Amino acid sequence: MSLFYTATAKCFKCSTETEVQLAASVNAGRRPDLREAILDGSFQATNCPICGTRMRLPAHLTYTDQRRGQWILVDSPDALANVAAGEAEAHRVFGELYGAGAPDAAQEMGRELHPRLVFGWPALREKLLCDEYGLDDITLELLKIAILRNVANSPLSDTTELRLVGREEDTLKFAWIDSDSEAEIAALEVPRSAYDDIAADSAAWAALRGQLEGQFFVDFKRLLVS
Repeated sequence: MSLFYTATAKCFKCSTETEVQLAASVNAGRRPDLREAILDGSFQATNCPICGTRMRLPAHLTYTDQRRGQWILVDSPDALANVAAGEAEAHRVFGELYGAGAPDAAQEMGRELHPRLVFGWPALREKLLCDEYGLDDITLELLKIAILRNVANSPLSDTTELRLVGREEDTLKFAWIDSDSEAEIAALEVPRSAYDDIAADSAAWAALRGQLEGQFFVDFKRLLVS
């Protein structure tokens, strides 16, 4: 099920406090509307009742979509500084829900899930888009590495992230996003054929792919922070 609890959000502009419903878990199979809200950017977003400033509540929840084989632990972007702790927590939670100590039915469900760990709403949205577009998320991260190698003056920093944000015909659309505000800094389009070339060239990408396979945190930043 999807679980919410009451919390207080404080407007960063006028300091008005507002009571909100903060998500602890999302079951997209039972609440497909929540999946759509994540995709359109409205999930856990609210406006200050006094000054109208848009606020996005912090990400800290589990996301499950049994039909699509997705289980994702979502944490806030500042937690990226300690990936090891995040992965340990993801392993612990997934193990409690679907591991050897769980009921047989839960263990069977867990075998159909691909567990992931992400930091922030744009990263979660990207994982949903990967499923929507039929993309392998590891290959997508390798494509990002290729982009970094070939695009001059990319705005990569500790507070920016490169995310898939859409597609159009034979083109994948990416954007550099500010981790704190979620504002798009720059956009770029990449031919879908570039993704297909990486998927087909297993030998050239074997070493980097091996560093991402079997991990909960599947993101090219893993190679930078680990």
